Amino acid sequence: MLRAVQQEQTPQLPRILTPGVYPVSFQDTLALDTLQALVDSLRLRRDSLRQRRAQAPSESLPYFGYDVFENVPDAFRPNQLGPVDDQYLVGPGDELRLMVWGATEFAYDLTVDREGRIFVPSVGQFTVAGKRLDVLREELKRWLARSYAGLLEDPPTVFMDLTVARLQPVYIYALGEVKQPGGYVIASQSTVFQALYAVGGPKISGSLRDVRVVRNGQVLARVDLYDYLLRGEGREDVRLQNNDQLFVPPRGKTVAIRGQVRRPAIYELKENEGLRDLIQFAAGLKPEAFTRYVRIERIIPFEQRQDPSVVREVITVPLDGVLDGSRQVPLYDGDRVEVLSVLDVSRNGVYISGAVVHPGLYEITMQVRTIRDLIERAGGVTSDVYEGRVQLVRFKENPAERPPSVFRPGLGEEADSLALIETMRTLNLARVLLGDPEHNLTLQPGDRIRVYSELELNAPRTVEIAGKVRNPGVYAWRDSMTVYDLLFLGGGLFDEEFRKEVYLERADLIRKAEHGTEEIIIPFNLAEALRNEGAGRVLLQPGDRIRIYPVDVQEIREKFVTISGAVKKPGRYRLQENMTLEDLILRAGGFTEDALLDWAEVTRLPKGADPEQFEQLAVRIEVPMAEDIDDVEAVSFALDDTARALRGARAFRLQHRDRVYIRSNPAFRPQQTVTVSGEVWYPGTYTILRENETLADVLERAGGVRPTGYLKGARLIRGGLPVVIDMERALRRDPRHNVILLPGDEIRVPPRPGTVVVRGNVRRPGLVKYVPGRRVGYYIERAGGLDEDSKVILVTQADGGTYPVYLGLKGWFQRDPVVDEGAIIEVVRKPPEEKRQVTFDIGKTLTDIASIAASTLTIIALARRL
Repeated sequence: MLRAVQQEQTPQLPRILTPGVYPVSFQDTLALDTLQALVDSLRLRRDSLRQRRAQAPSESLPYFGYDVFENVPDAFRPNQLGPVDDQYLVGPGDELRLMVWGATEFAYDLTVDREGRIFVPSVGQFTVAGKRLDVLREELKRWLARSYAGLLEDPPTVFMDLTVARLQPVYIYALGEVKQPGGYVIASQSTVFQALYAVGGPKISGSLRDVRVVRNGQVLARVDLYDYLLRGEGREDVRLQNNDQLFVPPRGKTVAIRGQVRRPAIYELKENEGLRDLIQFAAGLKPEAFTRYVRIERIIPFEQRQDPSVVREVITVPLDGVLDGSRQVPLYDGDRVEVLSVLDVSRNGVYISGAVVHPGLYEITMQVRTIRDLIERAGGVTSDVYEGRVQLVRFKENPAERPPSVFRPGLGEEADSLALIETMRTLNLARVLLGDPEHNLTLQPGDRIRVYSELELNAPRTVEIAGKVRNPGVYAWRDSMTVYDLLFLGGGLFDEEFRKEVYLERADLIRKAEHGTEEIIIPFNLAEALRNEGAGRVLLQPGDRIRIYPVDVQEIREKFVTISGAVKKPGRYRLQENMTLEDLILRAGGFTEDALLDWAEVTRLPKGADPEQFEQLAVRIEVPMAEDIDDVEAVSFALDDTARALRGARAFRLQHRDRVYIRSNPAFRPQQTVTVSGEVWYPGTYTILRENETLADVLERAGGVRPTGYLKGARLIRGGLPVVIDMERALRRDPRHNVILLPGDEIRVPPRPGTVVVRGNVRRPGLVKYVPGRRVGYYIERAGGLDEDSKVILVTQADGGTYPVYLGLKGWFQRDPVVDEGAIIEVVRKPPEEKRQVTFDIGKTLTDIASIAASTLTIIALARRL
C-alpha cells in the first residue's frame, strides 16, 4: 500500500485515510506516527505542485474576450431581407413596401433613389433618406393625408403601413489590428459589435476597449466591447453607415490576474482603472481567496527605473479598502497579479514587511527556516533600519476554545482554525542577525515579521530653501550641513548669469526658537555666503529655512505699459529697459487690418510735484508714426505703410504706466454679405457692394425669381425674425417695401405651395387646395365649417401680415378678405366662461324673512301709538 501511494504523481489524501475523529489505542501509536510522517511528506509535495502551477508564466492564461470572435455563425453574414426595428435609418437603395387599405386600397414596392427620395404614383415624390423608420411612417402618413384625407379622420377610414422589403447592404472598412483588414459588405442595420463579429474580430494585439468609428475623417464614437462581454450592454454602440471606417488600435495597458479568482485571464485596462476593476473583470474572488493582500509581479516603468539593471520587482499590496472602492491601487502595463489561497498562506507561508529590500510573502523551505534566513531571502535590511526591534506576529493554539477532540498537527487544520489566536512578540534585530537562538526563532506557517526603520520611529529632519533659486524645495538634513551646502543644493546661485537676477545684499535664515512656538529671522549677506565665508559656514539645524530674494526687490517689482485699440493682442505688458513704442506694438502682435497708421495716442502720468498739476490726472501725447503716407484714409493696408509706421514709433520711449491707444481707420469697411436662397436663378451669398443697397438690387444680382418661385410668399429674415413686406412691390422698387439690406440678412423665395392652411377651431383642420380669388368663408367651409364657441379668425397672408376677421351675429363675417396662396387661416376658440355656483340656504332665508317681518310689525305698532 505504501509503495502504491508513493508512485502517484498527484497524491490524493482521501485514498490514505478518511477524515474524521477515531479512538486511538496505545498499540496503534507507532503505526499512526508512521502514517502521519507520510501524510506530511505528501502535503509538502502537493504544496510544491500548487506553487509551481501558481508561478507558471501569465502567457499560459487566455486573453479575455478574443475567443468570442473565433467562429462567426452564418446568421451574421450580410442579409438583404428584413425585418428591421423601428430605429432603422432608411437610406438610398432600400426597398420600401407601402400598403394602404380601407376606403382606398393600393400597395407599392418603392425603391429609394440616390437622392434619398421615393415616388408614390398619383401622389408625388417624398424624401425618406436619413430618417428612422418609425418617424418616417408618421411623416409619410401626414403627407399622404393631403390626397387621402381619411388617414387622419377620427375614426380613420383609410389605413397605412410602411415596412422595409429589401435592405441595401452597407460597405465599411475594417482597419487597424483586425484579423483581415479591408472592405466588407454587412447588413445595413449592423452595429459596431455586430460588424466586428461578422469580420472576424480584432487580433490579440488589438484593443477591445477603444474600437473607433471614423466617419468623414472624424472619430464619431469609441466603443468599449467589455460592456458587451462582461455586462451584456451596448450603451455606446452605434449603427454603421456607408463608407464608415472601423478602426481597432493596438491593445492598451495589459494586466494578468491568476490564482483564487473566478475567471483568471489577461485583461486590458484603461488608464483610470486599477486593481479593483481588474478583480471585478475576473468575476470576483473565490471563497478560499486570501483577502489581506495580493502579490504583484511588475516590470518597473521607464520613468521609475533608478538602476537600469533592475527592471522587475515583486510587491505585496494590502487589499484593505480596495474591494469596497475606498482605496485605489493603480496598475501598470505588464503587471501580473496573483490572488493567493488562504490554505497555502496558513500552511507554509510567512510574510515580512518594513525595512527590507524585497518585502512580501515567502515559503518556508530548507533554506528559509529562521527569521534571519527570511531577512536574507528578502534581500537584507535597508540602510535606515532600526536594529533595536523586530516584531513577530504568530498564530497560537487556544486550548480553552479548542473542541474536545483528539488533535494532531497535520490532521484537520480546517477544523482547528477556530482554536487559534494571534500573539505578538518583540525581538532584537541585531541579535537576530547575529544568530542568537533566543531571538532568531524558527519560523512557523502564518508568521508575520515587521522590520522597522529609523524614519518610522523618528520625525523626519529636513531643511528648506525657497525664493529666487533654480531648485527650491525641501531637502534632508544631514549632520554638519552648512548654509553654503544648502545654497549649493538650491541651484543657480553659482551661475553668473542667473546670479544677475538675485538680490545679493541680503538673504534670510529662518529658524525656530528653542521653545518651538516662534520663529526668528537671521539676515545674512548672500554674496559672502556664496564664497563660503561668514554665514556660509553656519551649521544648519533641522527645520531651518533659507529665503533668497530677486534683484527687483529693491525696485518697483512690476513696471508695465498698456496698449489697446487696433492691435492684434491688446493688453498689459512688462516694461523693459529702453522700451520703445515700436517694441510694444510688436509685442502686441502688430496692427490689425483697420488700424489708422498716421499717429498714436499716449497718456502718461504727470511728473513733478507742482501744486498746479494736482488736478491734472494724465498728460496726452500724440506720437506721429507715418506722416509721409500719401493717403491715410485709404482702405488698403500695405506692408510699406506698416513698416513706415513702425519706424516712426521707434524713436518714442515708453515710461512706467503709459497707456497707448491705436485708433481704427473710419474709412475701413470689411466685406459684409447677405444670403439668397430658394427659387432664384443664382442662389448663394452676396457681398453688399455699397451703402443703401436694397432688396431689389440683390435679387436682381441673383438673376431674379424663377417661374416656380412664389414671390408673394418670399421672406426677408433679419436677426432670426421675418420682416413683413410686400415682395412684389419691393421688386417694383416701391420705397415703402424695397428695404435697405443689412449684413447677415437672408432672403428666402419658396416654391408655390398650391394650398392654404386651415387650423384651429374647425371641424376638419388641414390643407385646402388654393383657388384664386376665394375668400375666407370658402376655405372655412371646405374645412367643415366653424366649431362652436369660435371667437375670431386670424388670417396670415403670404407676405407675413396677419389680420383678424371678427364674427358678427349668427356667425356672419364682418369682413371676408381674399386669401393668398400659402396663407394660414386660424380659428380661435372663445375661452370658457367661469360659472358662478349659486347656493340656496333655506334656513338662512327663513331667518332673514322672519327678521324683516318682526321689524315691520314693530314699526307699525310704534306708528299707531304716535
